[in-house]
Amino acid sequence: MKKENIFDLRDVSKVYCMKGVETHALRNVNLTIAKGEYAAIIGPSGSGKSTLMHIMGCLDTPTSGKLILEGEDVSEMEDDELAHVRRERIGFVFQTYNLIPGLTAIENVSLPMRFNGIGKGEAQKRAIELLNKVGLSERMHHKPSEMSGGEQQRVAIARSLVNDPDIIMADEPTGNLDSKTGIEIMDLIEELHKNTGKTVIIVTHDKKLSKRAPRQIEMLDGKPVR
Repeated sequence: MKKENIFDLRDVSKVYCMKGVETHALRNVNLTIAKGEYAAIIGPSGSGKSTLMHIMGCLDTPTSGKLILEGEDVSEMEDDELAHVRRERIGFVFQTYNLIPGLTAIENVSLPMRFNGIGKGEAQKRAIELLNKVGLSERMHHKPSEMSGGEQQRVAIARSLVNDPDIIMADEPTGNLDSKTGIEIMDLIEELHKNTGKTVIIVTHDKKLSKRAPRQIEMLDGKPVR
């Protein structure tokens, strides 16, 4: 039985204009990703892979074309509607972790839930559960400065799961880590995919890491070439 598409990009282009100069980051991209799929978007610097993730993650909008997310056209949504989509349906993991320095691991993971109207006790309980899941039961009350890069990225992964999104998007999730820790983070992402069935999309320039994904989408000059 064929799985339904969670993403359907139709002739998506993105053009940036700076000082009168146009840069075509994406050129008429047509791409589908099935619900529950694990895919890696790869390509050299400037190939359009991060722009593609930003469009799919509703962090940016296409200059032209359509982005269909689970059957709904999100390409022309207003900013507040896109923010709702990001908050409810997509979990992000970035290379730079994006943790708040003055907060502990529990507080960093709890924060998005508090913004979403969840009470402190319930948010803390969920944060503890997720930090246990990513192997940080002993580090919950530590601040980012007291944790290694790998531990900080585990906190970021736990935070990406707080609202139980359908989609996890990871942009160079191992970029700031040594090779051993990077492999551990990829193992964790793959385990979460296997255990939850969520759609997982990683962006990486590292071909060794990308080959771990069942599907590789290679970008070149703003278009997928395979």
